[in-house]
Amino acid sequence: MSTCRIFLFALFPFCMALADGKHLEIMAPISRQHDFHGKPQQVIERCFESTDGKENKLISTKKSEYDPEGNALRIESFDASNKTTESEIYQYDAERTWVALIEQSGGALPTTFRIFLDQPSKRIAHVDSKTKQTEFYTYSAQGFELSTITKSATGKTLEQTTMKRNAANKEEQVVFEEPPGKKTSEISIQWSDKGFQVQETLIMHDQGGDRIEITYEHPEIDAAGNWIIEIKKQVMHQANGSTIPLPTETTKREIKYHP
Repeated sequence: MSTCRIFLFALFPFCMALADGKHLEIMAPISRQHDFHGKPQQVIERCFESTDGKENKLISTKKSEYDPEGNALRIESFDASNKTTESEIYQYDAERTWVALIEQSGGALPTTFRIFLDQPSKRIAHVDSKTKQTEFYTYSAQGFELSTITKSATGKTLEQTTMKRNAANKEEQVVFEEPPGKKTSEISIQWSDKGFQVQETLIMHDQGGDRIEITYEHPEIDAAGNWIIEIKKQVMHQANGSTIPLPTETTKREIKYHP
């Protein structure tokens, strides 16, 4: 997925997990990163945009922090003026079980989700403390996310995201449905042998079938095997046959590793 997307922090009351035991022993949570080689402690990604060969301009910055086991601690995004746009704070108990997620977007009030193991389905889930909507996550035998289902407080299924993965457990296809059975969009992804995303196609079914074709280049890689520079080129193909070039994005990373 595009590296110019992200999240951020705020303090808000939260409920502890209702899990019976450590749900991290049952499946890998979505709080654990699988995108980096080695043990990153902090990753800073600055995304620049260029149009018609003009000089790159900074459009966003993303900062991510992880513990030595790869669990996310804080993920923040900032706009070009360094104003916080989104944040996620991950909270764990003394045994490092994921118990709460505090999420904030723009000027909205922070939302706190309590994380628990849904015993009947054996799925990790989280509940919005305000709306009482619940998101359920299903995983492969290797612990990689396969689907997300959002249900209302009354149990009605509102939307669903389904992922298809390759032999290396990377997402090859992501399908979004709202409500289930009605595709709103889907993404097809291709990966290099180094585990880097090299091509992506986004089809917007809810916009008449318009699609965006994206290619990625990685001209610089660090000693741990993680890319340091990523160049993203994209073109929109509209359903009426017209083609619209979109700005090129270059993302530059700074990675600090745990000892």
